[in-house]
Amino acid sequence: MSFIWNDLLVNPMINALITMSNAMLDNFGLAIIAFTIFIRLITFPLTIKQLRTTRAMQEMQPQMQEIQKKYKDPKRRQQEMMKLYRDVGFNPLGCLLPFAVQIPIWIALFHVIRYTVGTTPEALLDLSRRLYDWGYITESVPLSSNFIGIDLAERSIPLAILVAAATFYQQKLSTATRPQVKDDRQAATNKMMLYMMPLLFGWFTMTVPSGLGLYWFTTSVVAILQAYLYYKPDNITWRWLVSMEALPPSAKARQRAAASSGDGRGAAAGKRAETPQGATASADPVAAGAADGSSSQSAAARRRRRRRRRRGRSGGARSERGD
Repeated sequence: MSFIWNDLLVNPMINALITMSNAMLDNFGLAIIAFTIFIRLITFPLTIKQLRTTRAMQEMQPQMQEIQKKYKDPKRRQQEMMKLYRDVGFNPLGCLLPFAVQIPIWIALFHVIRYTVGTTPEALLDLSRRLYDWGYITESVPLSSNFIGIDLAERSIPLAILVAAATFYQQKLSTATRPQVKDDRQAATNKMMLYMMPLLFGWFTMTVPSGLGLYWFTTSVVAILQAYLYYKPDNITWRWLVSMEALPPSAKARQRAAASSGDGRGAAAGKRAETPQGATASADPVAAGAADGSSSQSAAARRRRRRRRRRGRSGGARSERGD
């Protein structure tokens, strides 16, 4: 495991970062920014897959809310949810796999920058063990840690503030594009994380070398730009980004919701149209039979009354002839 982690991931990234620093005239700060962007571009297909999964969840919200209202039994509700997933071709694990693949890369990049910004004899000795025996790499150590007035080997409060702000906007964008939840406790947790994560990263930046803070700031900015370009400006505005409103549904989601409601109205209208032409008579055979029986009984009673009246008139006529 140590061979895979160090020799196949961390050490190659360290040497690539130092090579990039040499190409940028020994500007280690620019090398950190460029290397972070390079890693984000490599993992961009996974990021796109994760964003698509998030958008698909957002578009299915009308159907999911309808299922939650219609089915109270948890087992039946889960079955209907899985049926909806199959109908639209959605995989609930689609957003977890890309994220899981990127985690080792991000952790490795964290260690790469931590190793390269070290200035103590122990840190430089550890770094020298990880370098390839190439002249232009070994001669570059120790690296220049000055970047626009910031010592990347020391702590920086202004950079910590920038990291907190960038993390807030990234968290805001991530929270707003997730499916909306109606659970008050879950909503409160999401809102708390929206503010706690930036504070946590800002505080952590003040306790580590600024090179790591520069990496976190660059990562957050690139993630914001990637999400912004994916969702397009007609769906996201900067005014919305600083508000607490949910992400507006896309045109595809609105069309799907309109089609779903239209099918429901069409089915109800079809049922009403079929009803007047005898549906009432055939809907309840027992009631129809009872009505037919009562009408036949009334006709028989009327016939009996007419016969009695005729017999009464004929009896009166016979008595008059006898007199």
